[in-house]
Amino acid sequence: MKATTKQVLTGAAWLAILLAMIGGIMLWQHQVHKAKPVTAVTVTSTERIPMLLLLDSRLTHNQKQQLITNIQHNGATQTIVTATITTAGAVTFKGQLLNSDNRPYIQVQLPAQVTANRQAQLLKRVLTLAQQHFKFQQFNLVGYGTGGLTATNYVERATARLTPQHLILLATPFNGTSRQNNRLHKTTPVAAKSQTNVLAKLIAHRQSISPKLQVLIIAEKAVKAKQSLPLQSALAGQSVFKPVVKSYRQKILRSWRTQSGLLDNRQIGNTIQSFTD
Repeated sequence: MKATTKQVLTGAAWLAILLAMIGGIMLWQHQVHKAKPVTAVTVTSTERIPMLLLLDSRLTHNQKQQLITNIQHNGATQTIVTATITTAGAVTFKGQLLNSDNRPYIQVQLPAQVTANRQAQLLKRVLTLAQQHFKFQQFNLVGYGTGGLTATNYVERATARLTPQHLILLATPFNGTSRQNNRLHKTTPVAAKSQTNVLAKLIAHRQSISPKLQVLIIAEKAVKAKQSLPLQSALAGQSVFKPVVKSYRQKILRSWRTQSGLLDNRQIGNTIQSFTD
């Protein structure tokens, strides 16, 4: 009887210890998972660095959306707004940024039937008003196709305050699309005798570009697919930027299945993010 009583008491003691341990664990879990008040995060004007997008005006709406999706990459939670300006300089913003948007996107739509100089002036006006409206100081600029030519014209005329930190140019026909003036897969600079008027003018004005500007040119080499933009033309911007800026890079992305340029190349987001971070 004594042995049995002792065993019962011992078992009861261990059971009490076990229950206490379980209760302690449950209490700790309750404290850990207890809802805490969420404090709204508001970024300052120095923390907010938008990505301005200048896309080729010939792209369809779906093509623009496809390209923007690939550019966004991990920043898909950031807001996209649209800035439209008329030839007379009237600016309309569609959409509003959240207080927490520190790397938002602003798609800029410029009128197509104006000179390159006028487009640069209009872009300057959009930027000035956007800085006031969306409260930011620094920004990055991405140009695709002819939008890359507009972006290049702009940085050759921009003031220090309105010069982007990073300039990314995608599939930009710096020297046109002619096979007569460009080698399809050549990566060396275009010879002076083969330069178009557009490229020659950009080269002539390159000394006005801020040396602090960081430039990335992204081109695509199609494998087993038709390539409409010669690689040499897409990389011809090296003659504009490389002698002037302290930070210049160029990246060739390869594709085996696309005939739509860089529009659906999912490597774009990673390339841009690693460059701007």
